[in-house]
Amino acid sequence: MDESTVQQLKSAHLQWWKDFWKRSQISIGDTTLEKYYYASQYLFASSSRKGKFAPGIWGPFVTRDSTSWGEDYHLNYNYQAPYWAAYSSNYIDLTDNFDQPLLDYMEKGKRHAKELLGISGIYYPVGIGPKGLVTTRWPLSPQEMLKRYGTTDNTIDGGYKFLGQKINAVFSAGNMLMRFYSTYDEDYARKVYPYLLECANFWEDYLKYENGKYVIYMDHYGEVMPNLRNKGIWKDQLGDFNSTLSLGLVKMLFKGIVDMSTFLHKDRQRQAKWGQIRDHISPFPLGEKEGRMSLKSVEKSPASWHQGVMGLSRVSIHGLILPGGVCGPVTDSAFNQILLQDVAHWKDKAKEPGDWGNTLGNGIETCFPAAVRVGYPADEIMNYLKARIARQSLSNLWITAEGGGLETLAAVPLTVNEMLLQSYEGVIRIFPNWNRNKSASFHKLRAYGAFVISSSLDNGKIENVQIYSEKGRDCILENPWPGRHFQVIRNGVKGEQVYGKRIVLPTVEQEKLLLKPLL
Repeated sequence: MDESTVQQLKSAHLQWWKDFWKRSQISIGDTTLEKYYYASQYLFASSSRKGKFAPGIWGPFVTRDSTSWGEDYHLNYNYQAPYWAAYSSNYIDLTDNFDQPLLDYMEKGKRHAKELLGISGIYYPVGIGPKGLVTTRWPLSPQEMLKRYGTTDNTIDGGYKFLGQKINAVFSAGNMLMRFYSTYDEDYARKVYPYLLECANFWEDYLKYENGKYVIYMDHYGEVMPNLRNKGIWKDQLGDFNSTLSLGLVKMLFKGIVDMSTFLHKDRQRQAKWGQIRDHISPFPLGEKEGRMSLKSVEKSPASWHQGVMGLSRVSIHGLILPGGVCGPVTDSAFNQILLQDVAHWKDKAKEPGDWGNTLGNGIETCFPAAVRVGYPADEIMNYLKARIARQSLSNLWITAEGGGLETLAAVPLTVNEMLLQSYEGVIRIFPNWNRNKSASFHKLRAYGAFVISSSLDNGKIENVQIYSEKGRDCILENPWPGRHFQVIRNGVKGEQVYGKRIVLPTVEQEKLLLKPLL
């Protein structure tokens, strides 16, 4: 290494970041949130790169000899969450390392399913590492088991920590589907399709069909395990039936595999069964609370803390909204209204504004974007988000949580992106949840359908919408100018004039569309 080499490395480093920041930008007139928006993008880009190992819970920022949860890939949301903002932020390459650890564990996952449950498909424990490593096992000796968990039984689930959860493999299918819908990249779809297929094989075998609906037994809303508090007596807590987490993620899986298999022209003969499961999974459980309908965590559970009507919360959000994406104002406006009312009551449980959504422990990257997606007022969300940041963050602009690390880096970027552009329900919406009295703009955010979109809002008016179609798919768009016609300009040439509430714009590959309202 000499001085010339150092300068070359520095030049390459500066050019990488220059190119990175060109790929997308936002402007929302709020200096605090903009600061944390870009800082979070910076910290994640410093953690995750194409061709490198996927980051564990704390990324590369480990400053002591041992870390909580062993710095592993915790599969019941911690591993997946840091990537969530990268898709809409147009940083697809930062997500490129996500899939490999999951693909590397597939053969072990098949053995777990066969040996422990007697079914096909893949069954993953709570935590894995790279190259087929499992990181979550019970201690080797009964004595150590007694010391740490209050029981001598270290043979639970063959010695692996599944913690009562069957859903861990499918959790990661959510990220795979987010990337697939965002890019419609055929090579990527072929890479991850075998994983989704094995997830589908598992759930086809595991689901039960009762009274015209598919139901889910013994997949638990929370982690169920022995510990010193319950003195090793824990099995009486097993028995969740139709957890909202499980129902939502399984519905997401079967919707996604139908879409991906159609795209790849694979397994057409299985699509009817997959579609039946998607359309006949049990409804999400509801109950009455304070004179209104509210979400239940599970339909039935022996655990006392699941038996009430708890409303929408972090774990349910994972199944229904993020990464599940099976609920929202477009999908089912009536059910969405129930979820919106649940969000409106989060303030009743908060001891302070910084604890809105109960996110001091976990969930800042989940609850805030979910509140945006169901339509809670943007100004209130932004105020609560700033209070949460002020309550618990570091001077280097890393927002901290009591139970996780890198996952918080998705919180601000994803929340803001979802305010400015939404597409997760198959319909592109421009400034779907934004105070129209406040100017804002976004440049090159990515939408489902492989579209890259820019727009600006000034003096209460959307000035224009620029759409770049990577793959030439139909662009399904909610009219940005309700009740008005708009002009479509294709590659600089005037095209059709369009009117309607929801419009389908055919596109061709690499076509640039400019939409402008007509007077």
